[in-house]
Amino acid sequence: MNKTSWANLISTHRKKCESILPISKDIRYAGCFNEYGRTIAGKIKPGVKPLFSPNAVREEFFAIASTMRLRHKTSKGVGELKYILVNHKKINILLLSQNNVTYYITLNSKYSPSPAIIEKIKKIIIKKF
Repeated sequence: MNKTSWANLISTHRKKCESILPISKDIRYAGCFNEYGRTIAGKIKPGVKPLFSPNAVREEFFAIASTMRLRHKTSKGVGELKYILVNHKKINILLLSQNNVTYYITLNSKYSPSPAIIEKIKKIIIKKF
C-alpha cells in the first residue's frame, strides 16, 4: 500500500470513529486496527481518562487481532461473526470486524449496548466516506 492509499484509509476510518462516539454518552473510545493489530485510527471522547498505556494498547490490539483471525477461520462452520462483547469490571468492549479491520469500542462498565446501538455502529462501519 502506498503512502497516499494509507493516508486515505486512515482518514476514512478516523471519520468513522468520530461518528461512533456521539451515538451514546457511554461510549468512551472508538478505534480500529488491521488484522495484525496495527492501529489505523482511534478517537477517545473528550474528558475521558485512558485506562491503557500505549504499550498495553499495542498488546491488547495484537491479542484481539489474533483472536479475530482465528474466529474468521471458523466462520465457515459456525457462520459469520456478528460482534463480540467483553465485560470487564471497569469497561465493556464491543468488537466488530469487517474486511480485516476490527473496530474496538469501549463503553462505561455499567452500560451494555442494545441491539439498536450495535446496529447504528455497524451502519457507520460499513458506510462509505
